[in-house]
Amino acid sequence: MQVEMDPDDTLVALWCACDWWEHSAQRLEQLADAGFPGGSRLGTDNEAAAVGESSLAVSRYVQERMWNAARMLRSAHRQVFDTEPGRFHLDATVLYPLMRAAVEDATTIVWLQSPGNRDSRLTRAFRTLFTDSLYFSENHLLLAAAAPAVGAVPLEVGDALSAHMTAEQDATRAHFKRLAGELGLDPDQSTRKLSTREPVKVQYGADSVELATWKFLSDLCHFSFMMLRHLATTPILGTTVPLLHATMLQFAQTLNRVCDDAVEHVERAGIVGEE
Repeated sequence: MQVEMDPDDTLVALWCACDWWEHSAQRLEQLADAGFPGGSRLGTDNEAAAVGESSLAVSRYVQERMWNAARMLRSAHRQVFDTEPGRFHLDATVLYPLMRAAVEDATTIVWLQSPGNRDSRLTRAFRTLFTDSLYFSENHLLLAAAAPAVGAVPLEVGDALSAHMTAEQDATRAHFKRLAGELGLDPDQSTRKLSTREPVKVQYGADSVELATWKFLSDLCHFSFMMLRHLATTPILGTTVPLLHATMLQFAQTLNRVCDDAVEHVERAGIVGEE
């Protein structure tokens, strides 16, 4: 089958898509640095999430995801354009993890800010923060159990770490449930573990190109260099376009789209009087 794909046009489109990463990084960073004033959606969400001295720091979490997305985008941009100045450098082994991380940050921002109802937004914020804490303690517990077996730490140190992280895990769950209840949220829903794929799947759909891109990037991060090299040099059947250029173009365009979505949602969330 003859496929109409021009290798030069594909490369130009890929160049432009990758170059857009710097623009997206700059915009996300500017918005994060500016913060969210009182009276804006994120500002009032932040105020609503405070009980006494305890606060969920909703806006701070969104800012952190924006700064992180900007770092990933800038790193990817440097890889492509600065590794070999004057040449287009595509190292899939480095780019795919950076692109996946940026997709996760951007889609999580969109997912957090999409609900029109404040309680729904706060519940999602609770779940993200609680899940981060849960994974932190769970992985420390795994490490504490495994490390003594290889002599990395004495057994008593592993036991002490396990006891500490178990107490931390229980205290964190109790804290989040108490705070959720005091805010009038469902404590069980607010402490339900959030999978990495859930934000992109819920926001864009189970059959969306955004979810497919995230999954493909996640899988590609674990491919061997030999396999990635094969994909990079294999032309698409019926064309002279390298498979790497076609897939990277799709990935880059999807990444740009979700970053644009994140910018749009954050801009709206920062407008005073906007609900």
